[in-house]
Amino acid sequence: MNIYNVCVSHKTAPLDIRELLTFDREEKTDFVKAAVRYRNIKECVLITTCNRTEVYVTGDETASEQIMGLLTERKNLNYDKMIKYFLRYSGEKAVKHLFQVASGLDSMLIGEDEILGQVKEDYQAALDSGTTDFLLNTLFRDAITCAKKVKTDTRLSKTPVSIGTLAANEVFRFSGKDKLKKVMIIGLSGKFGTIVMKNLYRNKNVEITGTARNHNLPEELTFRYPDVNMIDYRKRYDKINEADIIISATTSPHYTLTYDELKKYLTVKKKRLFLDLAVPTDIDKGIKKLESVRLIDIDYFKQISEENNHLKIQEMEAAKIIIDKQADEFQKEINFREFLPYMKDIKELFEEQSFESIMYQIRNHVSNGELEVILRSLKMLTEV
Repeated sequence: MNIYNVCVSHKTAPLDIRELLTFDREEKTDFVKAAVRYRNIKECVLITTCNRTEVYVTGDETASEQIMGLLTERKNLNYDKMIKYFLRYSGEKAVKHLFQVASGLDSMLIGEDEILGQVKEDYQAALDSGTTDFLLNTLFRDAITCAKKVKTDTRLSKTPVSIGTLAANEVFRFSGKDKLKKVMIIGLSGKFGTIVMKNLYRNKNVEITGTARNHNLPEELTFRYPDVNMIDYRKRYDKINEADIIISATTSPHYTLTYDELKKYLTVKKKRLFLDLAVPTDIDKGIKKLESVRLIDIDYFKQISEENNHLKIQEMEAAKIIIDKQADEFQKEINFREFLPYMKDIKELFEEQSFESIMYQIRNHVSNGELEVILRSLKMLTEV
């Protein structure tokens, strides 16, 4: 039984390909349950974010192919055309890959914090679905611990590079710092919408209007952010003419803004910035045909992140040391657990034979490198 990972990310695929592999909550549950029905797969966790789709399974050497087949089948995609976008890892490489993902080292924005919450959420969903057991439970527990240690023991997360922060920076740059900006956030009550709003809220030159499927914010947000004006999602076009910056960050499978509708409502001629933070994309790219409109989607932030990431190289090296150590601890725990059934027999062997006889048998059955490890370990016991 081994651990395998299959992934598609911003490193292997453009946005339009990543969009094809998005899953809503119900689809995730159906996927992991379908995966463990295969005879060669025992456990499964599916992680999806705006920049990646990751599947972790335990099983035999055919598990990766089964998962790639299931991913393409569930999304009605051509397997032969999609296979070039998949990365596959097994064993220790799969373990370290998850630790890097959870710690933000594999993100478009190195050190970003949101990924850890998404890993926790999707792992919990698999746990609730009954598709995890000892190996993946231990793996994800250690990955979360590792990510927290990287966050506290390095400065990777100290430089604000999250999508929400970078989107807020684009708002502040638009039309200068001191000019009043009217911002509409479509999907404000969602995860990304809330993050962007929090980054903008304290700026006196920003007025925020948010949309939600019903016009009320959750009670906690209403109490903490009373100046946010909320409107019903269905009235978004009615208010959009007043906005300077429009940010869309929903999980909708449909466009929140289309060219044909938008051109009817934009009667005031002025420069406008549209930020599309969703995957699949929320905003019809056709709106770029409209006068004085600039549209930015999530891949734009990859360029900005590259400027920030070179500052993090030294901290990444410190993070990798933490990851290597945590991955080693994980492997030790797994190996020791596999050894436990033999403990009783070995204890009896030492009772029946002399220690010297057993040591000579070990010497004759292991390589020199293995013998060095055994002898060094025994010497350490005498020094305790």
